[in-house]
This record gives sequence, structure tokens and C-alpha cells, in this order.
Amino acid sequence: MPPRMIRSFQGLLLLGLSVFFASKAVNGQLTWYINARFVPLTVFGIVFLAVLAQTVFTEIRRSRRREQEEGGHEHHEHAPASGNLWIMLIPLAIGILIPPRPLDSSAFTSKGFNTSAPLVSSDSSARIFETESEERNILDWLKLFNFEEDVTRFVGQSASVVGFVYFDEQLEANQFYVSRFVVSCCAADGFAIAMPVQWDDSVTLEQDSWVRVKGTIEAVTLNGSRVPMILAESVQSVPVPEQPYLFP
Repeated sequence: MPPRMIRSFQGLLLLGLSVFFASKAVNGQLTWYINARFVPLTVFGIVFLAVLAQTVFTEIRRSRRREQEEGGHEHHEHAPASGNLWIMLIPLAIGILIPPRPLDSSAFTSKGFNTSAPLVSSDSSARIFETESEERNILDWLKLFNFEEDVTRFVGQSASVVGFVYFDEQLEANQFYVSRFVVSCCAADGFAIAMPVQWDDSVTLEQDSWVRVKGTIEAVTLNGSRVPMILAESVQSVPVPEQPYLFP
């Protein structure tokens, strides 16, 4: 492949990556891949990729002008190996061809899930106590039960959490898990957490459907650990949240 064609390919690839990540940022899907705190850094990367692409295209135009001024004499251009560019094209093609979606129960097979919060610091426990019980999310409830010895104080409190449905063989027919993924850095390091829910109409729900569960908290023992269970008063279908992940 001629050097100039390779350089054009390089510029298009850089521009394509910039446009791809920019589109994810605009439609709110960027945080399906990374922790929200890295969004500003990613936006900087998007701009940097666009600048690099513009630099490559500018060099190509200057090279053409020099050839015209020198009567068509072609200068030797340093260009990256075309094989490296084809390798860089693979993740871009995957990102474009595979429809984006947040992690769901299909990842449980490889990642498993937790009904406690062993990988999460207790630094924010004070904030959780100050939060109204119905404003606590799944991670907040698991933190409370994981770091507090006397969990009876939480029994009977009102809960309202959003997550996706997961059915497990260890639960009874009228029970299911309401689940979320916790992401520290990116989706690759995400791990699933879940709260058991008891609801008489559980059989009417679909796996991976997003719901808001409202009810009262009960303490139960699962796999030797004391965990919070929601005795549901209502389970309502909701759309996938704009931010499907929780952050520690």
C-alpha cells in the first residue's frame, strides 16, 4: 500500500475513533463503558484524536502541494505499518457493529454476583445513615448490612430501589434478585450486586427487565451471611436508567 494511502487510512481511523467516542458521549452511552469520573479525561482524548486526524490530513495536503510545485516529484513519506492500522480498526468495527447495552445477567456466568459489599470501602457509611431510607440504592443497603453488626435497626424501614431482575435457583418461587453492576474504572472490572426480593407476582416478571421495587426491609440469611431482603409492596417496570451502573 502506498505511503500516502496509509497516511490517509491513519487519518480516517483517528477521525473515526474521535467521532465514535463523541457519539457515545452525546447520547449518554459513554458511562456504559467507563466510570463517570473519567468522562472529562475521555472528552480530552476525543479532542486529541480529532486534532491528530487533522494534523495527518494537513500533512497529506502539504505533501501534494510540494509535489505540484516540484513538477510531480514524489517525496518519500514515513508512514506507520499498515498491519498496525488494521489491528486498530478491529475495536472500532466491533464498537460500531455490536449494539451497545449495559451489562446484564448474562455476565453473571463469568463474573458472578454478590449479596454483600466486600469490595467496597465503608468510608461513605456516615452519608448512608443520613440518607432517607427510600433514597438508598442497592449498594447503600448492602453496605449497611455488611459493615454494621446490629442490622435489626434497619428491619421494617422503607426501601425503594431500581435494578434489573435476576432469577436464581436458590430462591423460592415468589422471590427474585434486584441487581445492579458496580463499576470502579470501566465495565471490564464491573461486579454485580443483588438484593433478594419477595413478591407474590414474581412469576410475571422477565429476566433482565428493569424494575423499581418498593417495600420494607427484612433481614435474612443467604449463604451464611446476613443480607437485606425487600418484602415488596409494589414492583413497577421502568426504562433502563440513563446511568445503569453504580459507583463506589
